Amino acid sequence: MSALLRRAAVASFSLILIACSTPPAKPGLPANGCVGGVLPPPAGMSAAQNPELLAKAVGEPGKGGLCEGAVYRQDAAAGVVVYRVWDSAKPNSRLGRWWSFSQPQGPVAQYQAANAICPAWSQLNSVVRCQLKAGVQVAVGPGQSADCAPDPDFPPSPVNQVYVPNTSPDDILVENCEDQGTFPPAM
Repeated sequence: MSALLRRAAVASFSLILIACSTPPAKPGLPANGCVGGVLPPPAGMSAAQNPELLAKAVGEPGKGGLCEGAVYRQDAAAGVVVYRVWDSAKPNSRLGRWWSFSQPQGPVAQYQAANAICPAWSQLNSVVRCQLKAGVQVAVGPGQSADCAPDPDFPPSPVNQVYVPNTSPDDILVENCEDQGTFPPAM
């Protein structure tokens, strides 16, 4: 076999190996599997660089969290409003890590699907409204998929979520909180 034919055979074999080792994207989804995109920062916030915070917020497929995201910093003196739907049977979860810039809408099953929240993770029966403290950094982006067995799984979601790195009762990064009542609100 000539040197030229040998090189062509090796090049073809290499391309076959690369093609076979790259997992195919799901039809209709971008290569990273995310849908939607990261919303621009709301008024009073600006883009920031914080790879550690973003790494905490972005989850692996099937584990929830953000599918992709950006970090924003609260710049304005008056904090940007965030909302959290939480489980009133777990009072310590009231000021947890996952929030939204938008006032939540029901029904519960629709909200769970839109935000890829497994039913076993939270009953989602109460709403709290807070403001971000000055200087706080948050991660924002569309939701990652969630494997919810034995309940149905949720695919990646285009709905943007806000990861606020509240870590303990002594390190809460929201303020001026007001309970908004039950979720979904009674009609």
